[in-house]
Amino acid sequence: MTADAAQAMNLLCTVRAEKLNRILSEIMLSTETLKNYARAEFEGVEKLQEDASYAKAFSDKLVGPAVSTAENTQGAVAVYLRFSPELTDSQSGFFYSRERGGSDFEKQIPTDLSVYDKTDTEHVGWFYHAKENGKGIWMDPYFNKNIGVQMISYVIPIYKDGYFLGVVGLDINFEYLQEIVSETTVYRTGYAFLTSDTAKVVYHKDISNGTDLETYNNGEFQDFAGLLKQEQESSGDTLYSYIYNGVPKNASFLSLVNGMKFVLTAPVSEIEENLNQLIKQVIIQMLFILAVAVCISICVTRKLVKPLIELNTAAQKIANGDLDVLPTCHSHDEIGTLSESFRQTVAHLKHYIDYINNLAYRDLLTGVKNRTAYLEAGTKMDEMIRLKKPEFALAVFDVNNLKAVNDALGHEFGDVFKRADSIMYENKTEKKKAKS
Repeated sequence: MTADAAQAMNLLCTVRAEKLNRILSEIMLSTETLKNYARAEFEGVEKLQEDASYAKAFSDKLVGPAVSTAENTQGAVAVYLRFSPELTDSQSGFFYSRERGGSDFEKQIPTDLSVYDKTDTEHVGWFYHAKENGKGIWMDPYFNKNIGVQMISYVIPIYKDGYFLGVVGLDINFEYLQEIVSETTVYRTGYAFLTSDTAKVVYHKDISNGTDLETYNNGEFQDFAGLLKQEQESSGDTLYSYIYNGVPKNASFLSLVNGMKFVLTAPVSEIEENLNQLIKQVIIQMLFILAVAVCISICVTRKLVKPLIELNTAAQKIANGDLDVLPTCHSHDEIGTLSESFRQTVAHLKHYIDYINNLAYRDLLTGVKNRTAYLEAGTKMDEMIRLKKPEFALAVFDVNNLKAVNDALGHEFGDVFKRADSIMYENKTEKKKAKS
């Protein structure tokens, strides 16, 4: 059994127990509110003893708030106020209840307290136990034959000026609490049940109510029942073990505000099986994450390597004299920056090569192609003649009277004259090329 499995069981036990405690606390608060209202409105013991009609008048005054309190309390099926028979009539007070599935509270005849002995727990224990305890008490669940409901009661004694006036109480449909317990499941067959603080079954899906777990089934529960009788509770990574019908089980349990024990139990085999499934799920998830990481790594590697290969190919072509190939990567990372620098370098290189070619093949004064360009063009023409593809023509131009211009106007003007002639020649040549 791992600490994680124990903590998970204890957490679920805590959550469900807190839900029950909220309901029980609401019942206690409702009853406490009704008691405080009764004490505040009560005028005095002397008037109750001397005026026989005061008990009825006081009861009638409290009926409205009492029924309203019951209607707004989850699971409430009865509400009552009973005066002490030592101060007034033994049937004084009121008792309102509603049947199973009913919505309206109806007036019932209160129990005659004088008919039963004080030790008769079944009929008047709710009254005298509250008086003896001096504070609110929870009664063990019991079946009310009059309204056909399994009930649990919370009763508070009313004291004022040192006198015991009587009790107020709420009866709750115990099936309302049983439903919460029965809905609690864990793993495949795990379930929850309730016991009293003396380890007697209050609700169990298989064992009858009132069964003493300490002696049940040849004492299978004996050690565990001993734990339930103590103030000890499970928490953190602690679970308690016992055997039920030969099946090893682990249990988590907590005390409720009414003194009952809420127990959550499951077979050890299912807890371990669930843990193994959890381990398998973790392994599968780790493998999935690893596969995703590998795919991402491959994609990232390709994203990084592809531009580098492209840059290397472009560099080789440039080394062979091809300046028209450029890398296409435009990413916003280091590779993109390198590609952009590469493109700028190629552009500058083309510019410098064009500039050098211009110096090598063009006349600096006129800008027209020089003798070197003519010789290279002649070589190409010879090759075209050899291949029998002589698609070219030669034109010869001569500038007359250049010496006279230089002598009359100066060499600078003569240079201007030569540049003008060259521009005119190139313009005519380009126009003819365009027409052809």
